[in-house]
This record gives sequence, structure tokens and C-alpha cells, in this order.
Amino acid sequence: MKTILIFADWYTPGYKAGGPVQSVYNLAQLLSKYFIVRVVTTNKDLNSSEPYPDIEPNAWIMLDKNHFVQYLNQDKLNRHFIKQLINENRDNVILINGLFSFYFSVLPVFYSLLFKNSRTFIAVRGMLHKSALSVKPLKKQIFIAFARGFGLYKHAVLLSTNDQESIEIARIFGGMKINIAPNIPLLPKNYFLQDFNFKGSDKMIRLLFLGRISPEKNPLVLLEALNKMRSPCHVTFCGSSNNPEYFSKFMEKLGQLPQHIKYKYIPDIPHAEIGSLLSATDVMVMPSLGENFGHAIFESFVHSVPVIIGNNTPWTGIEVKFAGIEVNPSDSELLLLAVEKFVAMDEVSYNLWREGAFNLSKAYFEENNFDEIYLKLFS
Repeated sequence: MKTILIFADWYTPGYKAGGPVQSVYNLAQLLSKYFIVRVVTTNKDLNSSEPYPDIEPNAWIMLDKNHFVQYLNQDKLNRHFIKQLINENRDNVILINGLFSFYFSVLPVFYSLLFKNSRTFIAVRGMLHKSALSVKPLKKQIFIAFARGFGLYKHAVLLSTNDQESIEIARIFGGMKINIAPNIPLLPKNYFLQDFNFKGSDKMIRLLFLGRISPEKNPLVLLEALNKMRSPCHVTFCGSSNNPEYFSKFMEKLGQLPQHIKYKYIPDIPHAEIGSLLSATDVMVMPSLGENFGHAIFESFVHSVPVIIGNNTPWTGIEVKFAGIEVNPSDSELLLLAVEKFVAMDEVSYNLWREGAFNLSKAYFEENNFDEIYLKLFS
């Protein structure tokens, strides 16, 4: 069997880096049916100082059949080891997740270029979207200029998740080979058939923000909308932050919500517990400035939870499908109107939106033959 070597900053059992961890894991699960999959990652979760318990570092560990992971500690994470890995796999497929990580993106693609590996793929992961580039923009602009000038990606294939991301990649790295490889998210089940108590026992709408507390995810605009909201509601914010200044402002605004808005903040939860969180949610609100996929959005659909999202995601036209509402993510008034629409619904009307959300997730899998797409890409 051919081998696919995957580089990812974070991997299961980690979860604090959000949807991309689950996406890479789902991809590895699929690929291991046809290839030997080896994932190289760190032995700590995002923003964690402690290594994963009961996992031996710096050794190949078999998770499933044909699916191996090496969790590197700080001592092993160096140029020499990355160079050695690429050299040993110069005839195999190299799959690199992201663009800006020094050890898991920059060095692997540099050594792949050095050793003339012709089967190197870089999953861009939405990192060239303007909202992502607005975070630490100077460093990213310098790197992009270097990558273009040095020809860092001239022998690689850049992977987008949809047509819009392909346009974004071509705008910055014109002339590079670009292929579309859609994300493999959580498999839908018949969640909408389960019993569901709309608005809970106290008949207050239950909102959930599921994502990083960061400028690009834009939770402050939701707080601004909630400050204007007259109807009582429950709102839960779930997500970690690596931006102390923004997080401080968020916590300050959260504490200023009016008394009829009952709030809860959860720093982060393991992926396995997201389903329980969504099962007690009426509407997932994610006014992010841009998404190249939006795992939290899709998992909401899977769990039959309609969404209110920004209009810069791949999930367009969702209102006519009764799956959710798109708004300008910078307009708190429009966001408030969308929330109030669900507040005014009765349970019969709301159930049409639950079913619409689930059907959208089901259609995504029916429209994408992931096995065929990835076999064609990597064979």
C-alpha cells in the first residue's frame, strides 16, 4: 500500500484547535481504507502546557488499521527530524495542513521542494481568506512575498475546499496548481427525529455561539445585538481564545448584558461533547467574518439546529432551505432581527427549520463522493 504522510499542528485527542482537528481525523479515517496513513503532530493541545496523558511521544502509535500517529515533544520538533521525515518519504504523498506553521507547514514544504517530491499537497484551510489574513497581517504578508519569490509551492498542489477558496488562492498564488478537495465533516444521523423541547422548559430561546473568541469569529457583534434584545433568552458562548486583549473585551461586554439575557461561558469542550451541547440549543449563532467551511455550522446542521451566520461562508441560500439565516456579520441590527424571527416562532414552524438544517447536511454527503474524490487526488 502507498503511504500518505500528514503534517498537522494538532490532532486527536486534541480538540481546542476546533473543526480542523476533526476534519483531518475524518480524512485520515477515510484514507486508511486505501493507504497507510502516518500523521505527525505535537503531543500537546492548543494553548496547553501539559502533554497528552498516557501517550508515548516520538513513536509511531497505531490508532486504527493503517492509521498511525507520532506525537512529537519539544525536543523532537526540530529541522533535522522534519528533514529526515521528508527524505524518508520522498516517494510518498506528503499532505501539509495550513501555510504558516514553521514546523508543520514551512519546513515540510521546503524540504519537499529540496528533495523534489512531486506528490506534495498543501491544504490551505481558509488561511488566505481576507478575515484570516487580517490577523497578524504583516507577518503573513512577509511570508507570502517570500513564498512567491522563492517559488516555495512551485512543485506542490494547493488544495481548496470550494470554488470561492480556489479564487482566493489564485489571487495570491496565481499560476500554482489548485485542486478542490472538500472537507469531510461529521457524518449525519437522524437527529431531527429525536424528541426536542423547543425553547426548553422556561420557553426562552436558547442560543449558542460555538467558535474561538477572536476578531475573525466576531462574537462581540452578537453581544451588541443581545444588548438591544427585549425578549428574554439563554445564550452560551463556547470557545477558547489566544487573543488576551480581545478576550478581555469580550468578557467585559458579556458581563454587561441585561438581566433578562441569561448567559454562560464555556472555555472549550472535547469534540465528543459538542453533540450534547447542540441538543440543548435552538439556534446556533456564528456571525464570523468569513469561513472556508465552518465545522461548527455544519455540525449544527447535522444535529438539526438552524443557524444564523455571516454571509461570507460557503453555506449560501440556506434560508430558502429552512436551514438558517445569513446576515451581514457587521450589522448587529440585522443579527437581532434574525434572532427575533426564531423567538417569534411556535414549535410547529420551528420543526420545519430543524428538518431543513438536517436535510442540508444530508445533501452535502449525497452530493460528494469523498472516497472517489480523494482516491483520484492521491492515487
